[in-house]
Amino acid sequence: MEFDFYFMLVALKAAIKFLPVSLILAFVPLVVGIVLGTFIAIARVFKVKVLWRVCQIYVVIIKGIPVVLLLLIMYFGLIQGFDGFAQLFHWKTRSKDIDLIYVAIIGFSLHAIATISEIIRGGLVSVDKGQYEASYSVGMTKTQTLWRIVLPQIYPVAVPMLCSSFIGLFKGSSVAFLISVTDVMNGALITATGNYLFLEAYVAAAIVYWVISILIERTSFMIERYLKKYSKGVML
Repeated sequence: MEFDFYFMLVALKAAIKFLPVSLILAFVPLVVGIVLGTFIAIARVFKVKVLWRVCQIYVVIIKGIPVVLLLLIMYFGLIQGFDGFAQLFHWKTRSKDIDLIYVAIIGFSLHAIATISEIIRGGLVSVDKGQYEASYSVGMTKTQTLWRIVLPQIYPVAVPMLCSSFIGLFKGSSVAFLISVTDVMNGALITATGNYLFLEAYVAAAIVYWVISILIERTSFMIERYLKKYSKGVML
């Protein structure tokens, strides 16, 4: 069998059509992971009463569950739970009326929060304790120290790892097909169901993943340079 370049272009066009879905499934969990992951990391590093234990248990549990399994648990759990509440409160809306992309976003976000919190926690721990003591000595509170001294230093260092998390989420979005969410990979494969030219479809999807991953990396380099330049101006 010869490789069909024309059909590969057809599959490539179909894959690009669903590119926004894959980007949403990666970008939204990344933002949620950065925001909530930062708070979890702060709670664990500074051992906030009760909360840090809860956060630690959450991170350990989520990190030990594969993304695919977490997604399926969210799917069946939310679907059954929502229908139960809808029946109890006599809602007209049922689980079949919910766009499954939201279920996928929740599942990926739970995973991103745990993994990104570890990245931020590593950055917090790496900051010299002398900087905390120096800021406290001039009258800064813990909150001021974090926002004005510590976080501007760790985010430039964390950008490459956050970039890797973004790329991992983008490529991992392909597992969303398990709950009937069509992304880049499955958009390409749909075109091959009639003629079984799956190799061409896989190559088309790979091209999209490769190009987008390169763009994400180049963007992260620019952000990293900008943040490093900005962080040089951080003063007590």
